[in-house]
Amino acid sequence: MATPDTRTQSRAAEDRGPSQPAGAEGEGGAPASSWLGYAIGATLVVAILYVGRDVLIPLAIAILLSFLLAPLVTRLQRLHVPRVLAVLLVALLAFLVVGALALLLGVQAMQLAAELPSYQTNLITKLESMEEAAPSGGVLDRLSHMFEALRAEAMEPDPDEPPPEVPVVQVQETPLSVYQVISQLAAPLVGPIGKAGIVVVLVIFMLLEREDLRNRVIRLLGPNMNVTTDVLDEAGTRVSQYLLMQLVVNVTYGIPFGIGLYFIGIPNSLLWAVLAVMLRFIPYLGPFLSAAFPLLLAVAVDPGWSTLLMTLGLILTLELVSNNFVEPWLYGASTSMSAVAIIFAAIFWTALWGPVGLLLATPLTVCLAVAGRYFPQLAFLDVLLGRAPALSLPERLYQRLLAGDVGESTVIAEDYLDEHSFLELYDDVALPALRSAAADDARQGLTPGRRLAVMRTVLELIGELADRDEPASAAAEHGEAPDGRRGSVLCAAGRSALDLAVAAMVGQLLERRGYEVRILNADALSSEHLPDAGLEGVDAVCLSYLEPGRSSRVKPTVRRLLRHAPGVPVLVGMWRSAEPGAESIGVLPEGASVVRSLWEAVQGVEAATAPSPGYVPAPVPPDEAARLDDLRRLRVLEASDERLRHYTRRLAKAFDVPISLFNLIDEDSQRFGGQVGLPEDLARAGSSPRETSVCGHVVAENEVMVIEDVLKDPRFARNPFLLEHGIRFYAGAPLRSRNGHAIGSLCVIDASPRAVSEEERELLRRTAEEAMAELEEEAAVAELSSGADDAGGS
Repeated sequence: MATPDTRTQSRAAEDRGPSQPAGAEGEGGAPASSWLGYAIGATLVVAILYVGRDVLIPLAIAILLSFLLAPLVTRLQRLHVPRVLAVLLVALLAFLVVGALALLLGVQAMQLAAELPSYQTNLITKLESMEEAAPSGGVLDRLSHMFEALRAEAMEPDPDEPPPEVPVVQVQETPLSVYQVISQLAAPLVGPIGKAGIVVVLVIFMLLEREDLRNRVIRLLGPNMNVTTDVLDEAGTRVSQYLLMQLVVNVTYGIPFGIGLYFIGIPNSLLWAVLAVMLRFIPYLGPFLSAAFPLLLAVAVDPGWSTLLMTLGLILTLELVSNNFVEPWLYGASTSMSAVAIIFAAIFWTALWGPVGLLLATPLTVCLAVAGRYFPQLAFLDVLLGRAPALSLPERLYQRLLAGDVGESTVIAEDYLDEHSFLELYDDVALPALRSAAADDARQGLTPGRRLAVMRTVLELIGELADRDEPASAAAEHGEAPDGRRGSVLCAAGRSALDLAVAAMVGQLLERRGYEVRILNADALSSEHLPDAGLEGVDAVCLSYLEPGRSSRVKPTVRRLLRHAPGVPVLVGMWRSAEPGAESIGVLPEGASVVRSLWEAVQGVEAATAPSPGYVPAPVPPDEAARLDDLRRLRVLEASDERLRHYTRRLAKAFDVPISLFNLIDEDSQRFGGQVGLPEDLARAGSSPRETSVCGHVVAENEVMVIEDVLKDPRFARNPFLLEHGIRFYAGAPLRSRNGHAIGSLCVIDASPRAVSEEERELLRRTAEEAMAELEEEAAVAELSSGADDAGGS
């Protein structure tokens, strides 16, 4: 693999003072007062939830039921059923279902109560067999003797004390009135029945006034109606989906459960199936409750143990299928909450509201997690409760690099390489991780020692991955290394140890494509050491800059390289940001170009070292003479630059590109007319040679031309003008005269590759036609005016 040159090692320290932690005041964290405010607010909310549970529990249940019943009301309304009638029909249906279930459970329970005495003999037989099977002198036997001895000692009277006098007590029963009997029987039922009535009334009114309640909530949550609407819609959708899917899962569990119990011989199997469907709505505790009753009954109905074992096997089989195939999909897809979050939510709401809180835990926590996704003040809820990883993959890798943990860093990389290529690993994971390191370094968040530790960990990681093969799909997408040597490439760090880490990644990517690679650190590029760097025979140079600083630090290095290795292309990797224009170093000397991703660097090296011939200028079109006549006739070279800029401004904004040009092609040059965003030196020059002009190709073909990536197009990959100015994207439409001759091109340019839709292509063509129509109209007016002047003079 490529390794850093041992003659010159990375600088052990750089001129930076002692670092400050990333969470220092003003950077990377909230002030202590903010956290205190959050803590006070959270405590107040929890207190309100606990104190007001008698009011909030019926309200939460009503909201939950309204989420469940609202889709049915909506469907009836779509069938043109009036709102009030739809709500009443759905409520009646819900009451009928609840009543039918209650009646079924009551009938089954009465049958079970009538049959229980017949199982007494089996229970006594089992207890006797267990007592006989227990070994004499065992743990159970010793415990039994111990408790008997303690009981006898406690009951033995003291011989020194006289026996206590036993008072005679006469119990006289006072007959209860009918009112007292009814009160004692009804007292335990008043609370639950009252709360149930409140829930029913709330559900009906919530369904009737659903839109009005939603609008009031939107008004209360703030002026950002878009965000609030998204929160309500997503929360409602997730909760409804969760309840529906939970019902489906419970039913698919209850049906085979009841059928299995019936064939095993457990009485009242329908009762246990219905209870299983209902109890499994309670997270975690419900499955145990639904299994406990059939297991106890299995012990009672059979003198032996076969019924119990078959019932236990049925329950375990259904639980394994549900837990491993159904519930992960349910809790992941419908709630988007982590398993740990669901457990803690169950504990929290149960502690606040008791068993009802356990039933409501998941829906309520789903609503909190959704709010955390949309409101910045509640973002911590999304982090704590959401299913998405707390740290992205680049952040996880960066954290392990900071810790110097090569082992876990390798695990992260190898897991990613199971489905991705090395290029994707380094470009999408490792390079963003090193960008984070550079950002911390710029804020003095890294000490020189920590900076070197990150670099060494990356180098060790690269070494660990040297023998790793890419997946077949990745190799097919990105190509395999050809047989034989493709060329020699020098990968060098621009300034720091972090730059050296990126240079090593570029080196390994090139080595896997058949290149011979040498890696140098920044010291080797100094004026003192560069003559001994061994630039002879190098086919390309790739510089790495995560922290370029001022452009004056980059250009001198590039010039030195070009002086010592004339004709060798130099790729300057500006890795700090993938966005073009984020760091501008101005126009580089001829022979050097900017790349912003490792993919661009590899493509640039392959294009620079390709054995294909150099750039071929556009051919001269067969209508050249007539085309030049139209160019002179239109006097477009004399047209107002501001008027032409109207079109280029429009296109630059529509395409979201930095440069747009109204280029005119004369005999030997392209003229920049009405340009927007052109570099200062080119704008001042006003033109460039025709032989390197892409617009010359548009004129020759007289058709719209789109080059989504210059480095991928063999016609332009070695165009010196494009490489020198870092142009990666071009789209141009011919400026056709009324005679059909292309006098130039209206084009848009960008420093990064991009795709063009058919709508954008059509916009480019129409704008060019509109501009030429205006120029032709002005030329016609000028011709009429000139003809009138000639007639008057004669």
